[in-house]
Amino acid sequence: MIDYTGKFKKATRGKTCIFIDAANLERSVQDMRVMKEDIDEKLKNKKGESLCWKVDYRKLKKFFEEQTKLKKITFYSAKFDNIGHDNFLAFLKKQGYELQTKSLKKYDDHTEEKPHRKANFDVEIATDSVSEMEKFQTIVLFSGDSDFKYLLNYLRSNGKITIVFSRSGHVAKELPAASNYYFDIANFRHEILKIETKKQKTPPKRDSAVDNR
Repeated sequence: MIDYTGKFKKATRGKTCIFIDAANLERSVQDMRVMKEDIDEKLKNKKGESLCWKVDYRKLKKFFEEQTKLKKITFYSAKFDNIGHDNFLAFLKKQGYELQTKSLKKYDDHTEEKPHRKANFDVEIATDSVSEMEKFQTIVLFSGDSDFKYLLNYLRSNGKITIVFSRSGHVAKELPAASNYYFDIANFRHEILKIETKKQKTPPKRDSAVDNR
């Protein structure tokens, strides 16, 4: 069995800063299959298809605290303006994450019924990492976005160790080549992820006018 934790620890040097592109990270794990051998005792009566992987942000921070000289961990996320998400952000702040949030921006390439909204943090992550580069020797980037190729090359040219965490099938081919090290999140699933029961999708409401025909 390959010791991925050991390989990661050997890859780091000095103080480490972590930058998390939240939307990209969450998308990268949502289609990971839960295998039978991954299921613990409390969920053993569940079938794999009824379970899913989720990021465990408490475990994630603890892992990097144990394996690196962690200087800072920053979480970049859209702000959804609902109680559930506000509570989640408050939880992260309590855990020691620094938060960078902004409202979703609406784009005109979708219909009113299916609007296209997103919040990109490419500029913020690039700006923050460059402005803070004197504070760290190693940067860990959670993203698979090809837009970070230039940033990684720049940091490497300035003597920084650059490490990318993403998923096979979700990472742009440019990033592993641009970074010093690339690690597949799937190989760290027991260290930074957790298994949960999938939430049941709420069926759309039926039109009463149609029902009465």
